[in-house]
Amino acid sequence: MRLASSQRKLLLGGGAAAGILIFLAIIVAIQYIALQNPKRWDLTKSKRFTLSSQSKNILETFKKNKTPIELLAFYESKDQSAREEVRDLLDQYRDVYSDFNYSFVDPDKDRAVALKNKIDSYPTLVLRAGDKDERISTADEETVSNALMKLLRTDIKKVYLLKGHGELSPEEKGDTGFSTAKEQIEKQNYKIEEIVLLQAASVPEDASILIIAGPRTDPMDSELEAIGGFIRRGGSLMVMLNPFKTPKLAGFLKDYGFVTTDDIVVDRMSRVLGGDYLMPVITTYVKFSITKNFTLASFFPEVRSVRVSEKPLPKVDAQELALTSPVSWTINEDQLNSGNANFDEKTGIKGPVSVMAVSQYACKDETPQASDKKNEPMQESSGLQASSPLDKAKLDEAPSSDQAGTKLRKARIVVFGSSLLASNKFYKLQGNGDLFMNTVSWLAEDENLIAIRPKSLRSQPIVLTASESSFIFLIPVLLVPLAWIIAGIVVHVYRRRAVKA
Repeated sequence: MRLASSQRKLLLGGGAAAGILIFLAIIVAIQYIALQNPKRWDLTKSKRFTLSSQSKNILETFKKNKTPIELLAFYESKDQSAREEVRDLLDQYRDVYSDFNYSFVDPDKDRAVALKNKIDSYPTLVLRAGDKDERISTADEETVSNALMKLLRTDIKKVYLLKGHGELSPEEKGDTGFSTAKEQIEKQNYKIEEIVLLQAASVPEDASILIIAGPRTDPMDSELEAIGGFIRRGGSLMVMLNPFKTPKLAGFLKDYGFVTTDDIVVDRMSRVLGGDYLMPVITTYVKFSITKNFTLASFFPEVRSVRVSEKPLPKVDAQELALTSPVSWTINEDQLNSGNANFDEKTGIKGPVSVMAVSQYACKDETPQASDKKNEPMQESSGLQASSPLDKAKLDEAPSSDQAGTKLRKARIVVFGSSLLASNKFYKLQGNGDLFMNTVSWLAEDENLIAIRPKSLRSQPIVLTASESSFIFLIPVLLVPLAWIIAGIVVHVYRRRAVKA
């Protein structure tokens, strides 16, 4: 009996020990697999620790070109907290592209490496791809991705801003300025210059994009002719209109499929969302390269309608892109001045109202670099190519050459019904900046840059609905103080009664 009991205890003990060893072996195996196949989960609501889609697109371009990236981060060894923060960011890039290699270098200890890379201050990050390199001193996603973008570019494209008609100024830092938009365009490695067409015979040959940002007066006939010549040679044009102004410019745009009316949009849905009746909140976008996968709301302050012609025009493919809510409509200037915002069937347009449209105009390709551009890794033949079946049909029908064999290209034109959406005051509001920069990228034929851009850790405005605003006002301002007053009265009455008793 004792022998059998001892054997039973030995077996039970051995089984328990074996179970523990097996459990530990499983844990070790799981840990080994995890180390060999690291995986990250970003549980933050804003996806703060996940690369933006634009950064991923840039890395995909490197991957497609099979171009490895090398990054040297020059940080002092004692600056461990900064190193770990940068390491966390760079790991996100390496998770997307395995040939993104980085290493940290202490410039004081590894003087040879520091001297070879001409490091005279730190922290400094040196990025290399092929025979090109870029240096940055700030280690955040926006700066790193912009540096990578510069490594991809084979040339610097020029953006010209029309001047002389009361347009938004790129030098103005106030609410109505265009300086924020200018800074963002330059961060994409485009060069910006202002141009006065009254003093120039034509739009310069090196212009990739011409932007007319909120003119208060019409361009002269000679200026419109120069702009027309720029379009006919395949240039890209962005026009940002103001309500009740520039009728001659509006007439000029009709030739390219745009229909604009002297009106302004009133949107009741904007008031529900805590905005202004004259600042529609746009959440409906027609599928197109500019708006592909675009899910952010955008705000169009003081916007006029921008529709496309119902009658097909030769050589023109036009499409509406951004629509207001169904409970919106347009009013004319007399109604606005009289304070009458009611819908008038005779003069108004019932929502949804188009406030942004795009057009492509087929023209002869007179640029000597045209054949080279087709081979550039960052460019695609057209923004219509994969957006929708309708767009693809249009693209298939569009001839690439005429009967004489002359090569054709498509000029790109985008018209906004509001100029204020890109002003300093509203640029960073929700999706305004991304929508504007997506448009710039499409006009510059840089479709791989069309995406949601890197997130900024700076404060962003919170847009509340009218009911939410009232709720937040009532609780801290009225209800909480009222509760304390009532409690004080109750305590006071209770004590008086206690004293009398």
